[in-house]
Amino acid sequence: MEDNEFILESARNLKRWEETPRRVADDYADMDRDELIRLIAFLRERLEEAESSRKKEHEESSERISALTSEVSVLNRRVGELTDMLKASYVSASETSMQMSELLRQLKDKDRKIAELQSTAKVARKNLFGRKSQKGTKAKDRDGGNGPTPHTDVKDGFDGNSASLPDNLDLDVWKGPKDAAEDPAASQKESRLNRLGMTYRTMNADNHVLHRSDTGRLPEGATVIKTYPRYTYNQETVVTEHEYEIVVYRDKDGKVMCGYFPMDDEKGSPVIESVPGTHAAPGLMAYLVFNRFFLDTPVYRETLRLLQERMRVSRQTVTNWLAKGAGFFKDVLAYLKDRCLEKDSIVNCDETWCRVKVAGRYRKRYVWCLVNKASKTAVYYYGDGSRGRKVLKDILEGRELRALQTDGYNVYLYLDDEILDIDHVCCMAHVRAKFKYAAEIEHDVNARKFLEYIGRLYALEKRYIELELSAEDIRRLRNSAETTEIIIGVRSLLDLMKSGNAPRHGSLMEKAVSYLDHFWNQVFLYRKDGNYTIDNSLAERCIRPLANERKNSLFFGSDRMARVSAAYHSVVSTCRLQGYSILEYLKKFFTEIVAGNRDYGKLMPSTIGISANKI
Repeated sequence: MEDNEFILESARNLKRWEETPRRVADDYADMDRDELIRLIAFLRERLEEAESSRKKEHEESSERISALTSEVSVLNRRVGELTDMLKASYVSASETSMQMSELLRQLKDKDRKIAELQSTAKVARKNLFGRKSQKGTKAKDRDGGNGPTPHTDVKDGFDGNSASLPDNLDLDVWKGPKDAAEDPAASQKESRLNRLGMTYRTMNADNHVLHRSDTGRLPEGATVIKTYPRYTYNQETVVTEHEYEIVVYRDKDGKVMCGYFPMDDEKGSPVIESVPGTHAAPGLMAYLVFNRFFLDTPVYRETLRLLQERMRVSRQTVTNWLAKGAGFFKDVLAYLKDRCLEKDSIVNCDETWCRVKVAGRYRKRYVWCLVNKASKTAVYYYGDGSRGRKVLKDILEGRELRALQTDGYNVYLYLDDEILDIDHVCCMAHVRAKFKYAAEIEHDVNARKFLEYIGRLYALEKRYIELELSAEDIRRLRNSAETTEIIIGVRSLLDLMKSGNAPRHGSLMEKAVSYLDHFWNQVFLYRKDGNYTIDNSLAERCIRPLANERKNSLFFGSDRMARVSAAYHSVVSTCRLQGYSILEYLKKFFTEIVAGNRDYGKLMPSTIGISANKI
């Protein structure tokens, strides 16, 4: 009830207020004109100040907004740049990752290829040089058997005393073979079937090139009698047969002559390209020599290879061609021998055995190898196949060498007994081998001590080579306190083994001790000159191809072919020492021979005009 009355009262008051006008209060009614003017001026100033302050704040705000906008733009631009850089980094990282993956793959391929090449090189070294180390020596009966004493057993068993040599070996000189006369029937010439009007030709090649003679180029007044073919063979992808038409004619004076007159067409060959005395062109002859005496391919395998290239030729024909080709190296070998044995030179020497068929029997003969490291020349000498001191005397007669380095074979004692002007340096590797046999077979403790001393000497030599020291520096270091201390240790141990208080040891150790004691001065003579080497490995390496040839070809059919082998090996080894391609030299040499060049001073590997190839 009270609420309704309050509402009615409020409504009546509101109506009354609306009907009754309110009076507006004038706060300035009591002010005069001057006061109002001053008030208005004051308010205007305040208004202007407020407006100015507002404008200033607005300008400052605008400036701050502009600055912030610029900063935002810069930041946006920087963000864009960073975004681009990040994208580029992602791309670069992706590319780098791909490149790394590719490089890792290539590295794995390289490692695999290196492993394959190392394996190939290992096999090649084994095939080329044979075994290099002396490990794994097995005990075996070194004194059994009734046949002739093997070459290696003679060397290994020799300790410097004549008592250690076998009874069936001539100590002084082997005067060479005394062979029975050959069967007279074997020397009779076979009947030439072409003289009987029959054709006899077993050698041919499927790839055939015909070179016609131009009869129009005969001398004036000549008449053709007949024509006949002459064949030469050249090796390309397949062996090619070149047929040259030889014209037999009678000149105006009635004299019968023959000749090859090439046609003027582009296929005409100006000369008959064959090594004199053979049907082989220079290229084929070079390949035959290369395969036979560098790759150690037996002749029968070479004929099989030629058969695969569609050429049929007999073994004897290839053998005869090789012998003919070797004849052109006679003057070259004389020059190489002079270079190898020139005055004041240091020569490494070794010899090895071979089988030679003489009068239907196989006999043991020997080939000598001389190597001059300074002139990079190697010469092989067969002579009569002897290994006696007479051969060494013939080789060195009239030569003024500074030193000859050899093993301890008794023939070389000739140097110590009769030649006083040559330093005879013995091989440390042979000393080491004898003690190694004693250490491995007899398990001798003192033999291992000798090996330890010798190993320290080899370590010093290896260090000299790595430092590339001069010969004078090497000589000085070889005579230094460090080296002398090692040698004193070797001498002390050697004296102990020779004394009566020496521990018990086997026969191999006894031979090693006797060998070192007998050749003591020669073994350590390498300290005299820095150009001397501690061992005879240079000659050993050069003579290994003959051992490979012996394994592959088994024997030589005659003394002549043994000399042919020595001649070719001299050329091959010299090319290898001087860094020239053997095949390229042989091709160039036989090409010059076919062209008629006989100036052998310009036909050496270093003067014939080929570039050195160290690969």
